[in-house]
Amino acid sequence: MNITVALTFNERDAVSLLNWLARCNARLLRERPSLPLLYATSVRYAREEVETWSDYIQLLAQGWEDCDALASARAGELIARGWKALSPRDPGYAAAKAAGLTSIPAEVALTTQVRPGDHGLYHCVVRYVVNGTVWFDDPSARLGMLEEHLDGRQCHERIVTRVRLAGLRRDPEAHRHHRPRPRRRESA
Repeated sequence: MNITVALTFNERDAVSLLNWLARCNARLLRERPSLPLLYATSVRYAREEVETWSDYIQLLAQGWEDCDALASARAGELIARGWKALSPRDPGYAAAKAAGLTSIPAEVALTTQVRPGDHGLYHCVVRYVVNGTVWFDDPSARLGMLEEHLDGRQCHERIVTRVRLAGLRRDPEAHRHHRPRPRRRESA
């Protein structure tokens, strides 16, 4: 099913909606544990002519998306699958695995600076927290937006550099939404 929503663009509202989509993706991934993780699929980055935000299942069916749906999918899987959504080459993997985190707080954030009143391209990335340390991921960069192949650590370093230059816009309403606390593995 396609649902079209016409909005007057506002950064804050767009980020809030993308994080709502991330929470929907987390629910889908919890309900369907057989769904593969994003980086284990053949999904690729591609630019869109008409802006579409797909949920995880539609993303898999389509096989491609741009930064908004990819970042929402990645944030959703970190929330739903915790350390199992990370690979050993991802920042925070060792700490998340050691703590047995079954959910990692994650959100979509914008990194592109646009002057007020100007049009511009926005870029969505994922911000996640493991044991109090903030990490970043860029699913678009990892899935074909760039000619070179980047791993999780390389993406994090590039985003940190970009954020220092342009700033990071997060969802100011995120604190109002219930975020599951990272769960630790139960001891036997």
